[in-house]
Amino acid sequence: MPFKFSQLLFIPISVLAFLIGGIFDNAVVGLVITLGFGIYALWNTKSALALLFLYYPVRPFLLEFNPSLKGIGDIITIFLVLKIAYMNRKNIKSLFHFHWFELAYFGFIIVGAISAYLTGVSVTAIIFEARALMIFYLLFYIVKRLDITKEDIRKVAWTVFFVTIVICIHGLIEKLSLRGLLLPQSWEDMSLSAKNRIRIYGLIGNPNMLAAFLSFAFITVLYLKDQLIEKTKAVWAVNVGLVLLMGVWFLTYSRGTWIAFTIAMLLYVAFMKNWKVLLNWVITLALGIVLVGLPSNFATNYMEKTNFGSHQRAKQNQFDDSEGSFKNRMKGTFDENFIEGSQRSGRLFIIKKGFSIYPEHPIIGTGFATFGDSATLSYGSPIYDEYNIDREFYSDNQYIQVIVQTGTIGVILFAIYLLNMLYLIWKQRNKSPHFSYLMMSVLLGAFVAGCVYNVWELDVFTLFFFPMLAYLLHSSESTQAFKKE
Repeated sequence: MPFKFSQLLFIPISVLAFLIGGIFDNAVVGLVITLGFGIYALWNTKSALALLFLYYPVRPFLLEFNPSLKGIGDIITIFLVLKIAYMNRKNIKSLFHFHWFELAYFGFIIVGAISAYLTGVSVTAIIFEARALMIFYLLFYIVKRLDITKEDIRKVAWTVFFVTIVICIHGLIEKLSLRGLLLPQSWEDMSLSAKNRIRIYGLIGNPNMLAAFLSFAFITVLYLKDQLIEKTKAVWAVNVGLVLLMGVWFLTYSRGTWIAFTIAMLLYVAFMKNWKVLLNWVITLALGIVLVGLPSNFATNYMEKTNFGSHQRAKQNQFDDSEGSFKNRMKGTFDENFIEGSQRSGRLFIIKKGFSIYPEHPIIGTGFATFGDSATLSYGSPIYDEYNIDREFYSDNQYIQVIVQTGTIGVILFAIYLLNMLYLIWKQRNKSPHFSYLMMSVLLGAFVAGCVYNVWELDVFTLFFFPMLAYLLHSSESTQAFKKE
């Protein structure tokens, strides 16, 4: 059955609502729009789920214009949970059926919250961090209890395709204008190092998160292409989108994401023994670099040398160009200056500092909002002065954060959480080989990404991962949705 694009009417309506909310920077307007989306979630559950894939990738951009729009994702998710509870009101037991990884995750959050309270963290900061860890898990809870059809998956895929094209085009405008067009003033004026100035930040406002989003978008658009195999014109449009996507993915220069994605891709190819997938990715990436990445870099270098470029650098207090190239960014990954700087104030410093804190809090750690999580950036940490930490930071390493904040008990619970998910995915390999091996590759790639990112706090990772996991575990026939009609 052909997909009915009338199912995507929520996209232009939502974009209009976002525009109204952004133009009228007013708390009342933001509240009305937020409540409107919540009501919509009660009325059209599956479209509201798809809407989240439109909202979260542009959320940081929206909040620069109207911070009161920050609750849209939360209210949709909470109202969907209420809808699920109502739909299962005659089968209450189903609402409380959890896998071991879910129970371990709940335990991990409880340990982190209790430890934080004992350390002296404010209740507000504890709730902030618990929300960051729970809000996207709830998408697993919701999707696991819904009957997701092929049409529903296509709706999400087309939504992701639309927002990806918008983000990529905007990102190229950002790069070519030297961050001088279509950005909030605070983003335009942001002072960036030479190494970071060459990167695309996008509507997400962070090159690493943008790269993570585009990685999942690549998988999603490939699925969409597979479904459109008989429609030549649509396939051409999707192919152009894939090349554009990979070109911008390259321009994020996100080394950690590149490594994690490559590992996931190679694992999937090894599991499926399908080298064609790898070849298609390499060809698409090469075309993206040649047709999008390199021309963008050449054009940007030209713009840098004009009066406009001088004006932009002066406005952003950026004058040092000596390290502003792809070659220097890649070369700097392993040079002595980089490693020395990392040991002094970067990732290696954070890991060493973490292991010096752990022996003093070995059982349940120091608690949430104490060491390098999202809450510390907003609320600070009560232990930083004690341990001579003089700046706010992301730990950029999920594991050291877990070790410090939740101690040995938290580490055990988090290990159960990760390994039980892997086991459940592995069990599905005979029933849904393509999808289960894809999810296994994604999860193992996430294990690697956790060494350089707080991956389970990354909105754009958990936004995709949890619904995909829920869909796999919900039905033994999942693989049918990933086959051609």
